Amino acid sequence: MNNLIILTTSLGLESWLFFLLFRRDVRRHFPVFFFYILVSVPVTAARLLTLTHYHIYFFVYWWSNAVLLLLGLAALHEVFHWVYEGFYRLRWFRLIYYGAIAVVLLVTGRNAMANPPVQAHPVIGLILEIGIAVNLLQVAIVALFGALAKPLAIEFRRYPFGIASGFGASAMGPLIGYLLRSIFGTNLDAFARYASAVAYILALVIWLMAFSRQEPEEKAWTPPMSPDEMLRIVHGYLGVLRPGRKEKKNEP
Repeated sequence: MNNLIILTTSLGLESWLFFLLFRRDVRRHFPVFFFYILVSVPVTAARLLTLTHYHIYFFVYWWSNAVLLLLGLAALHEVFHWVYEGFYRLRWFRLIYYGAIAVVLLVTGRNAMANPPVQAHPVIGLILEIGIAVNLLQVAIVALFGALAKPLAIEFRRYPFGIASGFGASAMGPLIGYLLRSIFGTNLDAFARYASAVAYILALVIWLMAFSRQEPEEKAWTPPMSPDEMLRIVHGYLGVLRPGRKEKKNEP
């Protein structure tokens, strides 16, 4: 019964959100996020229809979960890139950013295949491990998203900030459930099982709030800062952090 309520609620919120995204023309500016919600609707519907057929539901749930995890990470990256495009002109930032994502996913995948869970299918264990890694990466990207906003004086934009906040909320649920289960064992199985679903519903509510009101036309799809201006500010901060190098450069 609980799964039925959760899936029905999710499907209703996803359908409403998809309508708003289509109406706001999000597919032109954040196509990956639009596609993520577009895919989520039939996925939730398929889970709802197969809920009473355990083996089919099991197959649908885990394979769709793997697809949605990677799509969600890509959608969050899309928003981060849109707001902080100037950083991607810095080679060291690209190396750290993409390198960290690649290392986390590769190490997690290798560990899952080398040490498969005893009580679960190896593929399910791999999806579980990748899921935790993706959630950690999403929380880290959202934290970086927020941390960079203040020093760069990034002007608030309703849509991208809302998308990032939703992914942050969605990722925290399974992480908290995983952490508590690791500490207290199977005593909190029920909590861990529903933490992810409740966090996803919270994310849907955040996204609905973000897109329920239309931003002014001049701000809706204009990044809060141009890449050139962002790059200039970043170089200014780097110059302050490395004064010796700057003085040496200015020597006659």
